[in-house]
Amino acid sequence: MSAEGAMVVYGRGGDLGSFRAFADDLASTELSAIDPKRISLHSAERRDAFFALLFGSRLGYKLKALHIYSHAFGSGLALGYSDPALYQDRLRVAMRGRSSYLTTLQTEAGMIFTDDLIRSPYTHYRERIRSLFAPGAIVKIWGCNAAVPNWIYSDTDRNGVRITDLRSTADAPYYWRALHESNPVKPSIAQAFADYFQLDTYGATSGSSTQVRLGGKWVTATPKGLINIRGKLRYVQERDVMRLNPGKGGAYAVHHPR
Repeated sequence: MSAEGAMVVYGRGGDLGSFRAFADDLASTELSAIDPKRISLHSAERRDAFFALLFGSRLGYKLKALHIYSHAFGSGLALGYSDPALYQDRLRVAMRGRSSYLTTLQTEAGMIFTDDLIRSPYTHYRERIRSLFAPGAIVKIWGCNAAVPNWIYSDTDRNGVRITDLRSTADAPYYWRALHESNPVKPSIAQAFADYFQLDTYGATSGSSTQVRLGGKWVTATPKGLINIRGKLRYVQERDVMRLNPGKGGAYAVHHPR
């Protein structure tokens, strides 16, 4: 049997710190059966960087797993989470008053939407990308809500009221709602990846929290990044092994290709 490897791609961690720290730890947890020399780690904070990385890969071995660390919501990955430049681009378009389906997709260059996986140019990359994987390979999205289907995009008026109706005349930007102008029912990004890669794909059905491994057990860290060990507080960053664990059920749901 030829050697197999794994790829780990991580986006911008924002308030969770560097996702590189989480990605590094996979070598000693879920990827412990793979030679570390065949585990490649890559940063990608833009949609096009993510696809260029996969499309241009010349690894010399087949991938047994693709792991992705990213902030997420039901129908998208926020690879560029909290990037000030991306925020300014969004604000610039939203302040115009009315966006369009394609304009919003293009403006959100730090996102991978379910709609991206069924539009050009990304559909043209599929066959080459699928050829990277070994039979039975998996994709796993580490983050929040990646397995939540039927996401509803909304805008907010000046009073903080959430607007979902595309025909609403409320005094609110028309920006996120534009994504429902086409393909109005959105699958989860985990399901969309399963279909795109034609691989079983794992994603959380809820929010996720940071855990550290202590004495062979996983312990949930506090929101401030501190954990209590026999009355002593320690920073998460002092631990060697961390992961993101779903809040509901503590497991990642698997999505099969349709």
